[in-house]
Amino acid sequence: MTDLSEVTALRITPVTAGTSGRAFRVIALPGKEIVYWSFSRAKANRFATKQSEELQVPVDFEPSLYGQSLKFGYSYEPIEYVAGGVGLIGMAAFLQLGMDGSSALAAFVGGLGLFQWIQAYKARAAFKNL
Repeated sequence: MTDLSEVTALRITPVTAGTSGRAFRVIALPGKEIVYWSFSRAKANRFATKQSEELQVPVDFEPSLYGQSLKFGYSYEPIEYVAGGVGLIGMAAFLQLGMDGSSALAAFVGGLGLFQWIQAYKARAAFKNL
């Protein structure tokens, strides 16, 4: 789409991107043509904000999108981060039990699990502050 003068609104929608997780796209309404696509919710929000200010059109959200605000920049819901952290901590425990000696890999995977829990806390706090 080269001419955006007929756009009446922009819509942010989530997209399942194969095995790599979740992505987001910005669609120009009424034609539903994709004008932007990114793995980062924050980048999709920034693009939609910039374009809506330029074109003087509102930004709409798909009803199934968690955190329906341009201020919410996390790609996943907090419960998804928690589940990922539990899975990684469990994997670290199995690695530690199955390894003889070095526990560096188990510590690294456990650290990733803790990072997921921190992301869950931050996403929950961001959602509450909308």
